[in-house]
Amino acid sequence: YFVRMEKYVAFHSALWRPRLHTWKRMLGIGFPAGGEFALMFVFMAVIYTVIRDFGAAAQAGFGVGGRVMQSIFLPAMAIAFSTPAVAGQNFGAGKPDRVRETFRTAVLMSCVVMLTLTLLCQWNPAWLVSRFTSERDVIDTGAQFLHIISLNFVAQGIIFTCSGMFQALGNTWPALLSTTTRLLMFALPALWLSHQEGFRIEQVWYLSVTTVALQAVLSWMLLRRQMRRRLATIA
Repeated sequence: YFVRMEKYVAFHSALWRPRLHTWKRMLGIGFPAGGEFALMFVFMAVIYTVIRDFGAAAQAGFGVGGRVMQSIFLPAMAIAFSTPAVAGQNFGAGKPDRVRETFRTAVLMSCVVMLTLTLLCQWNPAWLVSRFTSERDVIDTGAQFLHIISLNFVAQGIIFTCSGMFQALGNTWPALLSTTTRLLMFALPALWLSHQEGFRIEQVWYLSVTTVALQAVLSWMLLRRQMRRRLATIA
């Protein structure tokens, strides 16, 4: 049909050849982003491994608390997911000042949202968990988890925003490096602590808070380096 009849749409067999350079660029951006989600699975597996001796109620409490945390992260994630589109358009248009302004605005909005959610979890975390279960032990564990882990919400908002900016700049490898570093800083000490006498579950949560704060600092430093390099090419 295209060869004999169609006059406006043509068939060119040469265009069917794979464009390996384009594939490489796509993988270079998409693989690290996908790798971050794979590392999240490993992170969750480590937590369930180190808290298994605390019983089913502790694991259920963490599971409920984790789902509540993921739900209340949605506003900050919405901001972070919109950042690559806005910053990327300005980067492509050769406007470095607008790229910087996009980051400043996005990180400020994320911090305000996350601070509000932190105050909510500090005020009454048990109420949030009790919406999903009536078991007292599960509520206590989930509430303790949210009360402690909410201390890193602002840092997590910064990480989300930095990851979005890495996508906008077309280099997501620093985000994967940041996540991998955080996983190692958390997993190795957590596994060691789980074999120590007097190990308590709240130690896992405090360790998580510490490693997220360190990851936020690392992501910020990596982003500043990337912005200096990438924005200098369009200034």
